[in-house]
Amino acid sequence: MKRLVLFTALVMVLAACNKDELTTRAVSIEVKGYNIGNSELEVTIDTVVYDKSKTAANSLLNFGMVYTYPSSKGQALLKIKDLVTGKEVYQNQLDLNAGGLERVFPFVFIDGAPLDIKAPAADPSTNKMAFYVYYPESNDPVDIYMKNAENEIVYIAKNVVPGTWAYSDYVTTTGFTDLNTNYKWYFVKAGTKDQWAFNDSEWMSQFSSGTLYIPKKGEKGRVQTYFVTPASNQLDVASLFKILN
Repeated sequence: MKRLVLFTALVMVLAACNKDELTTRAVSIEVKGYNIGNSELEVTIDTVVYDKSKTAANSLLNFGMVYTYPSSKGQALLKIKDLVTGKEVYQNQLDLNAGGLERVFPFVFIDGAPLDIKAPAADPSTNKMAFYVYYPESNDPVDIYMKNAENEIVYIAKNVVPGTWAYSDYVTTTGFTDLNTNYKWYFVKAGTKDQWAFNDSEWMSQFSSGTLYIPKKGEKGRVQTYFVTPASNQLDVASLFKILN
């Protein structure tokens, strides 16, 4: 009788394990950033190689996939490989039990080396903005301002020195609260409003705010980190943070 009870208990445990294996979960995984230089990048999650989602040289890194896994699985390894050198340049151990349906990882690769992304701490009284400008042609500091249809101006950041992180505070102001308007960001030499920062070109020194997810009216406490470069012969601004609804 004792053996029968133990056998029955074992069968029940194995059945539960098999049932658990058959239960599939999913998480959305994004890698947001930029790839500067000659390398081609490829993302792998555990043994799954996303060879159809490679990132070419001098282009935005905008990887996004839904990763499915058995519910018994607790961890997965995210890796990024430089296909030119064959070296692994980034890895992050994912805790699949940490909760949440989205995971966002910022990654910027500059001439064979990952950029140390230094996001500021959150401040409940304002929104913290961080900028890294990659523009080897000049070390002149840059101002970033936003302009509306009435030619009103609000500054997003001032004195951003290329090749270094710069930080600013921003709260949505009157004249820039229309959620249906894509305001433009302008990048100019510090202390000016029309001396264009990149290639002395107005076209190369402006960017629509539609994909930048600027804080809405009344929002505070957000941290938004950006990588800015004209490396692809147009101005690219990569948002290196999780987009909040």
